[in-house]
Amino acid sequence: EGSQHPFGAMNIVRTPSVARIGISVELLDSMAQQTPVGNAAVSSVDSFTQFTQKMLDNFYNFASSFAVSQAQMTPSPSEMFIPANVVLKWYENFQRRLAQNPLFWKT
Repeated sequence: EGSQHPFGAMNIVRTPSVARIGISVELLDSMAQQTPVGNAAVSSVDSFTQFTQKMLDNFYNFASSFAVSQAQMTPSPSEMFIPANVVLKWYENFQRRLAQNPLFWKT
């Protein structure tokens, strides 16, 4: 399933997921004898990637809500304007780097 990205003609593929939840009722004595898998680790990369995507979408929506055409602009020497294509280029670079290494921002 694809979706149209708010930054333009980017087609982001979303993979459907299936999850199953099981519930087991055990005696407390039985539970005390069980040990968790020692080398198991929870991966936060996927949730971080999702957070990053939501954060960037929110930033773009917020920034674009202030968009005006050049005809609508009033001269204001104290304000700076950033072209929307610059934000788009930054977003694309960030996404590319995130895909290559989800923890690139730590270096």
